[in-house]
Amino acid sequence: MNTLKNIFFILALLLPLSFFAQDDTKYGATENEQILCKEALSVYKSYKKQKNYGEAYQQWKKACDVCPETVQESLYSNGVLFIKSEIKGLKNSEDLDRKAILVDSLMWAYDKRMELFPSTTKKPNNRCHVLGRKASDYYRYFKDSAEVAHKMFKESINCLKAESSASTLSGYYVTSFYTMKAINKEDKEAGTKMKAKMLTDYLMLLDYINQATEVAKKAGKEKTVSGYDRAKANIEKTFIAIAKCDDMVPVLKASIDANPEDFELKKKVLSLLTNRECTENELFLPVATSVYEQEPSAEAAFAIGMGYAKQSKLNESFKYMEEAVSMCDSCADQLYYLTKTGQIASALKKSNTAKRYARQILAIDPNIAEAYMLIGDAIAGSSSACNDGALGKRAVYWVAHDYYARAKSMDPELAEKAQTRMSKMSKQFPTIDEVFSLGLQAGQSFTVKPISGCPCSGESTTIRVR
Repeated sequence: MNTLKNIFFILALLLPLSFFAQDDTKYGATENEQILCKEALSVYKSYKKQKNYGEAYQQWKKACDVCPETVQESLYSNGVLFIKSEIKGLKNSEDLDRKAILVDSLMWAYDKRMELFPSTTKKPNNRCHVLGRKASDYYRYFKDSAEVAHKMFKESINCLKAESSASTLSGYYVTSFYTMKAINKEDKEAGTKMKAKMLTDYLMLLDYINQATEVAKKAGKEKTVSGYDRAKANIEKTFIAIAKCDDMVPVLKASIDANPEDFELKKKVLSLLTNRECTENELFLPVATSVYEQEPSAEAAFAIGMGYAKQSKLNESFKYMEEAVSMCDSCADQLYYLTKTGQIASALKKSNTAKRYARQILAIDPNIAEAYMLIGDAIAGSSSACNDGALGKRAVYWVAHDYYARAKSMDPELAEKAQTRMSKMSKQFPTIDEVFSLGLQAGQSFTVKPISGCPCSGESTTIRVR
């Protein structure tokens, strides 16, 4: 028994040694090679910690010479850092040859990393992540080769989707634009197809950015969130350059005509037209109706409602608007749907309904100035409903004026619009004689009498005269 224990004890001592010995082989085949490699790695990393990238670069090159190429993935990621620092340090045109050599080395570092470390424990799709970074730097140093960078970005995004970095998503769309322009010079038809893809890609990229932003927020990575915000701004800037309604509609129509059974395409086109408010065209309502019939949703119902509103068919519009609101329980566009539906209700003289929608808006967010404009509009159009035979008919203009004034104070962008409405209300105020004849005077408090159907029943205001 003691002999057996001794054997196990010896094995326990030898086992870690065998592991260490086996692990050391990644630094070289012989002990001398391993020592040289470890020293080289240690030296360049020491300079890296000091942020002395110039000397780190020189020592890094030595590590590349003496170490096996599979020694560490960081050999290549650090190399990218050092090479880019060297490129940044170049100062004049005499350095063009050296810059070309450095850029070539940079691409080599990316390629070796992808070749040798295509998948890691932390990043199973490591190659795709690195490819996105390579594409960004390739486009940085080869602005005239947007098509080459675009292919890299595309492959990376197809692989990673919402896990793509902010720079990859932004770079893909920017290079899409310049690739489209280059293609368009040679082949107008191909250029048009590329433009159509850019329009639908826009929605895809925004979806990826929104998903990635949520993940970053939950992880408390504010810097990453800011990066995605910048990417979104860059993408939208590019999108605006191609997304004018008159240009969009023919391109999107041709795309749908070529793929009439592609439901996902129709959904993207509908979102695109809605987001850009391109609703007054022959494409919008048929697409919205087709999407709604196949997959009823708040977005599709709202789109149909907007389409009818643009045609001044307000009753048909209101029907679909209300359906959109009912299907959008705390969805992302709920406030927008409530606002637009309330506006249609107001236009149809459904004052109490319009006010109800405005109150729903304020229950969600009391700082939405547009809701107060909506209440003002609902009240302003209901003088006959509030007529009590005395000042009730005029009182609606005081109350409406109050709501417009509140909206004006809350939102500078609404100030001019609110002031115009306030001026109109002021012209409807009673005269001094009208007020005096009822034993009242300007500046007094006034409460609107409760009348069925009057949207401002029981509200208090201040007497004013014109």
